[in-house]
Amino acid sequence: MIYLILQTDIQTYIIAFFTWVSESAGIFVLISGVIALTWLGFERKRRGSFFNRKSDSESTISKFLRFISYFGVIVGILDIWAGAMGLILDIPPSFAYRDVTANQADHFTCIFLIVVGIAMLFKPIKDLPLSSILGLLAGSATAFILALLVPDSAVEWIAGWINPKLLLIIIFIIITALVAITVKFFVGVPQAISKFLSWPPIAFVIMVFAFVQGILLWGFGISLFANFL
Repeated sequence: MIYLILQTDIQTYIIAFFTWVSESAGIFVLISGVIALTWLGFERKRRGSFFNRKSDSESTISKFLRFISYFGVIVGILDIWAGAMGLILDIPPSFAYRDVTANQADHFTCIFLIVVGIAMLFKPIKDLPLSSILGLLAGSATAFILALLVPDSAVEWIAGWINPKLLLIIIFIIITALVAITVKFFVGVPQAISKFLSWPPIAFVIMVFAFVQGILLWGFGISLFANFL
C-alpha cells in the first residue's frame, strides 16, 4: 500500500514537472542562453581562437565548463519537450506572454528550442566515434546472445558446414558494420548541427538572442518576432 501511494505521488510529481516545462518555454530559452555561454567558453578554450581552430587541447578547459556542457544534455531534452509541446498543444511560452500578447504558442520560440535542444543533446558526444562504439556493442551483444541461445544440435549441424566460432566472428563483423553505418547516417545530421551551433561566433549570437528573448518572454510577455517583426 505504501509503495502504491509513493508510486502515485512520484507519477503526479513527474506529470506536474513536465506540464510546467511545457508552459515555461520562455524560462528554457533563458537557460539555453546560459548553456550557449558555456559553449562559447568551452570552444574558445579548446580551439585557442574565437574564429579559427588553433589547438585541440582540452587540458585547460575548466571542470565547471565541462560539467555545464554535459548538463546541457538534460536541458536539451527539456528544451525539445517544451518546444514540441508548445507547437503540438499551442501553449504560450510564458504566463506573461499569454496575458500580454496572445494565448497561443510563439512558433519561432518553439522551433528555436527544438533545434538548440538537439544541439545540446549531441554536443558532448560530437567528438566521440559514436557509430563505431554502438556498432561494436551491437555486434558483441548479437554474438553473445547467439552463443547462449543456439542449441547444441544446431551448433553440431552448423559445424558440418563452417566452424561455429568463425561464423560468430563473421556475424559480429556484419552486425558491427551495419549498425555503425546506420548510426553514422542518422546521427551525422544532428551532430553537424551541434558542431555548427557551438562554433564560438554562432554560440555568441545564440547566447545574446536567448538572453534577450528569454527576458522578454518571461519578464514582459512579449517576443522579438511576434511583437517587433
